Amino acid sequence: MRVRHIDGERRQLRVDQGKGGKDRLVDFGEQLLVALREYWRRFRPADWLFPSAHALDTHVSESTACKVYHAARERAGIEKVGGIHSLRHAYASHQLEAGLPIHQLQVLLGHTSLRTTQRYLHWVPGSGSAGGRARDLIATLGEVHDA
Repeated sequence: MRVRHIDGERRQLRVDQGKGGKDRLVDFGEQLLVALREYWRRFRPADWLFPSAHALDTHVSESTACKVYHAARERAGIEKVGGIHSLRHAYASHQLEAGLPIHQLQVLLGHTSLRTTQRYLHWVPGSGSAGGRARDLIATLGEVHDA
């Protein structure tokens, strides 16, 4: 992800070559915008949002991202099996649980076929109350930790 791909005004990220090699725009909430701005103020990345420690003209590798994920999961005491891709599945399930219509989730995930998105339905116990909007899951985490 490049710094210039963050549109704070529209609260969108442009993801180049995401899952399935597809480019897409991803909406994000206020809490992530605050975190991204703080990260930028602190580290001042010029091109890549997460530059490689070995070569600033390139981004962190996929294997580095996976190592960071596993280390964070271990520090948090999470023992459930699953790699970094499980975050995508959790995002999809939480959005459906919050009431996001499946056809909107299909767009967010970049699925061509609705059948692919429907795989997430079996993980969702009931419908939620998001009113057709994607939930700001970072803000939701803050609500859980504040309680």
